[in-house]
Amino acid sequence: MEQQLEQIGSLRIGLFSDVYLPQINGVSISLQLISEGLKNRGHQVTIFAPRFPGYKDNEPNIMRLPSLKYMNNPPIYVAVLGSPRSTWSLTRKHFDVLHAHSPLSVGLLAYLTASTKRLPLIYTYHTSITDYTHYVKFIGNTSLMKYGARWFSSTTTNLGDQIIVPSPKFERLLLKQKVTRPIHVIPNGIDLSRFKTAPKAGDLRNRLQVSPDAPILLTVGRMDPEKRLDFIIDAFVKISKQIPNAQLVFAGDGSARQGLEEKVNALDVKNKIHFLGMVKRDELPNVFHDATLFLSASTTEVHPISVIEAIASGLPLVAVQDEAFEGMLENDMNGYLTPLDVNVYADTIIKLLKDKKKIEAFGKHSALLSEKYSIEGQVKSLEKLYTEAILQNWRGHFISNMIPKQIKEFPQRIDKLIPKQINDLLPRRKKK
Repeated sequence: MEQQLEQIGSLRIGLFSDVYLPQINGVSISLQLISEGLKNRGHQVTIFAPRFPGYKDNEPNIMRLPSLKYMNNPPIYVAVLGSPRSTWSLTRKHFDVLHAHSPLSVGLLAYLTASTKRLPLIYTYHTSITDYTHYVKFIGNTSLMKYGARWFSSTTTNLGDQIIVPSPKFERLLLKQKVTRPIHVIPNGIDLSRFKTAPKAGDLRNRLQVSPDAPILLTVGRMDPEKRLDFIIDAFVKISKQIPNAQLVFAGDGSARQGLEEKVNALDVKNKIHFLGMVKRDELPNVFHDATLFLSASTTEVHPISVIEAIASGLPLVAVQDEAFEGMLENDMNGYLTPLDVNVYADTIIKLLKDKKKIEAFGKHSALLSEKYSIEGQVKSLEKLYTEAILQNWRGHFISNMIPKQIKEFPQRIDKLIPKQINDLLPRRKKK
């Protein structure tokens, strides 16, 4: 495969996503890391994403598409494909392979471009669509909407020639949804070296004015309902009674933040719960290294980059049971998985915080587990898949062009060539 990659040389890759900077979430971060990694390997990368009013890209080769605002808090813009002429101008750009990272309008553009240019289309399934129907106004939680989401999920996924999932959890999900395309598990990756040390250790503690021995419980990511951050707050109330100097820190922003802040303001522990808002990526290592434990209560994760960053920083984990943590969290080795029970969750954290030797051992094991989630490894796996898809596409078109038109049409014409009386006696061909 390495020889085949060298023969193909630098690849021209189109990455398509409905979510990108300045929006900060797992998909946009993953896309940025993949793009940088591919460029470092000598490939040409163009990113297609919705236009975000007032935001100017600092990197070249980003194609912004006309967009409309869908949500206000946080602001989310959805691309519109524009006039047929503007869409056609995109399909005339030359690529070797296209890679879609979302199924909506920009993902549809990737499919249309691949079909028009006869290019291989890779599709990464980042998000379980059926877990996010509540964002659809009025009918989001109805059984009809959930059925439609499952149909949309499998249908759009099957548009890709090859499917990527970041975790085995989603491979099982897509097989259950009757996705028929080849599925490849390629875990998310990060620049591990950035999280091994903290340029400004102690910066977070100084900011919060907490002592070096105060345990800091940390979550990082979108603050939306499916993350169940209210569950973590409820657990912290119980934790605080046993460990009075413990602190809870939320790094991120989202639609649930205002409601969470209002809830916290009514609690006796409000001075121990901190909302940092969005944190710049170059400042994240300082936040992780000042923390004691990383917490998660979500059951809708795929392969969260924030958890990879946490274990790369040497943090133990406590999370609600979810298959997404497979490979990142080994029970009683670098953390614990608990049921969705506030009392059990809180008791597990309290017990761990009281065992400093275990926290230290868990942190070392987390750092060890993180080694398999490098961006270099992810990019090499993508290169291999891109190359295989390109070669398969070439072979398919070569064979297709070699077959005379009359032979291609033979199955459709045979019924007309054979007299009806004889044709009725022949075994029926199975329809594809």
